[in-house]
Amino acid sequence: MPPAKRQDHKVAFPLPDFLPAPTGLTLSEPAREVPVVAQCDVVVLGAGPAGVCAAAAAGRAGKDVLLVERHGCLGGMATVAGVNVWHSLLGTDGRTPVIGGLPAEIVERLKRLSAAEETHLHNWIICSETAKFVLDDVVLDSGVKMLLHTHLAGAVRDGRRVAAALVENKSGRGAVRADVFVDCTGDADLVRRAGVETQLGDARGRCQPPSLVARVGGRAADAADLRQVQAELFKSPMDYNGQPYPTFLWGNPSLWDPHEHMLAGTRVVGVNCADAADLTRAEVEARYQLRWLLAEMRHISGWENIHLVDVAAQIGPRETHRILADHQLTRQDILHGRTFTDAIAQGTYPIDVHNPDGPGITFEHLDGTWTRIAGDGSAQHGRWDGGDDGAPPRETLCYRVPYRSLIPRALDNVLAAGRCAGANHDSAGAIRVMVNCMQLGQAAGIAAAMTPAGGNVRDVAGDALRRRLIDAGAPLRDAT
Repeated sequence: MPPAKRQDHKVAFPLPDFLPAPTGLTLSEPAREVPVVAQCDVVVLGAGPAGVCAAAAAGRAGKDVLLVERHGCLGGMATVAGVNVWHSLLGTDGRTPVIGGLPAEIVERLKRLSAAEETHLHNWIICSETAKFVLDDVVLDSGVKMLLHTHLAGAVRDGRRVAAALVENKSGRGAVRADVFVDCTGDADLVRRAGVETQLGDARGRCQPPSLVARVGGRAADAADLRQVQAELFKSPMDYNGQPYPTFLWGNPSLWDPHEHMLAGTRVVGVNCADAADLTRAEVEARYQLRWLLAEMRHISGWENIHLVDVAAQIGPRETHRILADHQLTRQDILHGRTFTDAIAQGTYPIDVHNPDGPGITFEHLDGTWTRIAGDGSAQHGRWDGGDDGAPPRETLCYRVPYRSLIPRALDNVLAAGRCAGANHDSAGAIRVMVNCMQLGQAAGIAAAMTPAGGNVRDVAGDALRRRLIDAGAPLRDAT
């Protein structure tokens, strides 16, 4: 028998439309009884950095806790999305601890396994794979129950309370009931399923673009700096759509192999990752963008011999829906380090806004300066506070997030932690990083545990919550 003829599967560019077209049709789904698969004190939906800390904190407070996660492991952006950097736990002086509690404990657990290493900027490079083990330990050591490979499908609402979350998994549809629910989905999925209005993206509804992370091997010791690489990549249009390279290229070396590098080298603009069609397009388009990036990088000094080690299992969204909270955190709150009597988290990561429409990124720092990096890698600098270029830096040690920013205005037994907390487009660009999400999660978990059965999350006094967080190792500063 002659050999089968080889088929050529080359993709035509630009990419064809591969998304299903809306039909405009509807059908009626018959009403049905669903089993209550869990009934507990606290249900945490989403097991990224915020969800892990929320569940662990509530479990350690003695509550019966269920953690629901759509992937097969915990960690979200830190594991499934392959992002291997956690930002500094210190203030802007580089000495004073401003983040502790569970974030610091998790870093210490990783360090004991040689899976976390501090950089000269006091950031932490972690092993995303080892983090899967550590986060299992943190959650299970705290007495938390888990359901993995389980998606949130809906919510049953009773007035201002969520009575149950509806979930779907291999066993079918079920309901989970609790006194308090913590929405750590990143996209405010529970709040939206409950029919509550949210804030999407910026004032025009545009979201910061997501990035797909990959790991590559074969990087030479004297390889060109990533800013130089970005400048070279920007010179040629991408093959799959003819557009200029839209990203801010960054990455970190691996802990285990000096020739291996994590690259956050893709960005897909014009998508809302809380929309199924947009998320599908983002995942597929990012992989085509990554193919182009790797091919082009092999023409750049020190990157000629790179090979693909792995591609993250999901793209990393930076921004979608955020709750409308009792206090919506503002740009001024962040940059001026505003104090709150109910402050439950602190941070120093700058306001970081990736251009929703194309190349470029803007950072606004607590020291009063801003930096804007263009698509060609060039940078502009200035001061957001109106000071002269030679003015001394502002001495803001950290910013703070109040408990009220975790409380959806329209609900009484729901908290939201992580990047879907109550913040505006610009301030969200600071608090969305993982060490901040962990703090928000820990605060939400303790607050959920402090809420009496049938009570209102607003009944938790800010000063009492702060004391509990300080007892748990959070170095919260004076609230006045």
